[in-house]
Amino acid sequence: MNASPPPSSRAAYESPGERLRSRLMAASLGKLLDRVRGSREVLPHLAALERGLLDDGMAAFNKVQPHWLRRIASQLGSLPLPEDDAPLQDLLHRVMDMLESERSALDNVPFDMERTVVIEEMSHTDFMAVTRADAPTEIDDGRSLDGLPPQPR
Repeated sequence: MNASPPPSSRAAYESPGERLRSRLMAASLGKLLDRVRGSREVLPHLAALERGLLDDGMAAFNKVQPHWLRRIASQLGSLPLPEDDAPLQDLLHRVMDMLESERSALDNVPFDMERTVVIEEMSHTDFMAVTRADAPTEIDDGRSLDGLPPQPR
């Protein structure tokens, strides 16, 4: 008989409904991964999420780092998810909602000149002048292109 491991302390505090929800998600994800031999090795992030849902319940989502969440979403997107599999659709929506929350949090970060790249457009002629090194060292508004103080004209 195959005994499942005891749930973690976080999973023990889940409501029965949340515990059932996570087990249904894990079961549907497991069935999907079982359809192709070796899929757990090829899609390790989904396999880890499956195991996490079984061990930790819905708390498994809180343990996933944002960059791994993007990988999970990518791996889920590469699979043909059945429209009629409600737990898999629930899993997909949960992952996508978490990604959207992460993006929203990043949108609220103020502009920081040290961490933000500012791209300015220029004409082809100006670009060619810069590559020939005969371009002016200042932009029209007096800012220096080479970091030196503007030279008097």
